Amino acid sequence: MRALGIAQVEDDPGLQCAADGFVFPFDAALATETMNQLRDAVRRIRLVHTFSKGMGLAAPQIGVPRRAAIVFPAGSDEAITLVNPRVVDQSATLDVPRYEGCLSFFDVRGRVRRPLALTVEHQREDGTLERSTFGGSVGRLVAHEIDHLDGLLYSHLLEPGERLIPVADYRGTGVGWHY
Repeated sequence: MRALGIAQVEDDPGLQCAADGFVFPFDAALATETMNQLRDAVRRIRLVHTFSKGMGLAAPQIGVPRRAAIVFPAGSDEAITLVNPRVVDQSATLDVPRYEGCLSFFDVRGRVRRPLALTVEHQREDGTLERSTFGGSVGRLVAHEIDHLDGLLYSHLLEPGERLIPVADYRGTGVGWHY
C-alpha cells in the first residue's frame, strides 16, 4: 500500500493525531481538493486489490491531516463522502467482535467491537450539513474511518487478550461481514 501512496503506521506518526476540520465557506475548495485526492487514491488501490467487505480511506492516510473520508460499501461503486464527520449518537448495543483490516497496516487483521448503528453529522464538499445513520457493515466502515480522523487506530480497540494476526493466518479473506 505504501507504493500506492498510503501512509503506513510504522512510518507516519501523524496517523495517530487528530485531523483538522474544514471551516466553511473558506475551506470549500480545500475540501473538494481533499475529496478528489481520496477518490484518486481509491482508484489506484482498486486497480490492485478488491475489497469484499467494502473499503474506506481517510485523508490522514494519504498524508492530508484533514477531517475527510470516503467509504465504499461492499459491492458498491457509490461513495459515502464524509467531511467534518462526528458521531452524534450510537447504539448502546455493540456488535460481536469482527475482523477488520486497514490500508495503513495491510498485512494484519484484528477483531474489534463496534456499535451496531451510529448517527453522524457531516458536511458535503460545499459545506452543506447532513445527518446520516449507518448500521451493520457500513456503520463499521464509517466508524473505522472516523476513528482515523480522531487519530485512533483499530488496533487500539482490541479487547484484552486479542491481538493482531498476520493476514496469512486470517481465514476470512474474500468473505464479507454478514448482518
